[in-house]
Amino acid sequence: MTIRDLSIFIAVAEQLSMSKAAEKMHLAQPTVSAVIGSLEKDYGVLLFDRLGRSLHLTDEGRFLLSRSRSIVGLVDTLESELGAYTRQQTIRMGATITVGSTLLADLIARFEGENPLLRVQVQVDNTQTIERLLLDGSLDLALVEGMVQSKSLVCTPCFVDELIPVCAKEFPVPSPLGLKTLSDYPLILREEGSGTRALFVGLLQEKGISFEEKWSCHSSDAIISAVSAGQGITVISRRLVRHLIQENILRELSLEGVDMKRNFSLVHHKDKVFTPSMEKLLQLLKCDTMEG
Repeated sequence: MTIRDLSIFIAVAEQLSMSKAAEKMHLAQPTVSAVIGSLEKDYGVLLFDRLGRSLHLTDEGRFLLSRSRSIVGLVDTLESELGAYTRQQTIRMGATITVGSTLLADLIARFEGENPLLRVQVQVDNTQTIERLLLDGSLDLALVEGMVQSKSLVCTPCFVDELIPVCAKEFPVPSPLGLKTLSDYPLILREEGSGTRALFVGLLQEKGISFEEKWSCHSSDAIISAVSAGQGITVISRRLVRHLIQENILRELSLEGVDMKRNFSLVHHKDKVFTPSMEKLLQLLKCDTMEG
């Protein structure tokens, strides 16, 4: 098994077609087919189910794809690091939506300003998606607000964030109020897979409290817009709405007997080998968030 073999396998797994993979790799199709056949024969596994003209990854194929991406990504990074002093490098970083909407842009701008040969490519999505991208090697590291599930990921808490319930200034709801009373009002929540949603809904489910979900939103801006229009109550990071509370556009509600503090965390795969450039970014994030 060589790096070339793994690169060809990745292309086939992504295209689910020998001919398309051959075109992408600028190889003859028999060459691609021979590499896949050799991998399956040498290791006694079936990497693809062949159903007519369609290819489908088997469990063994999905396992090899995850590992192959990590290995090929590491080799690509190593080659890039060899030219670290003469050309720009790219670090692939993930962030969950609250993090990406509040503090990450300033941190990345500062890092790139101090390291002109380093470029950070950022993908912002919910916790569930960022976890998947870390596991398949598409991201080098991430800063997330939710809890990751996989034991293959290393999670380092950095600093404390706080979720608070807010509504429109004139929305008819008393304050303070209990969790059960809060759930009697229409709720505007993040989508499935969000760390913010998981924390709040987990609290409700733990206490056996049902609720009405009026809006489900992938965007914090959409949530804030709906709440400002009087559509209901949301639970959201204080960082996202602090200025709107100060401007009397939104009203913070006092919630009795509930602690919704949480950690933002740095996350990476346990097998990730950090290059010097990644170590620089990691140290900046740790120092800055610890101070924050």
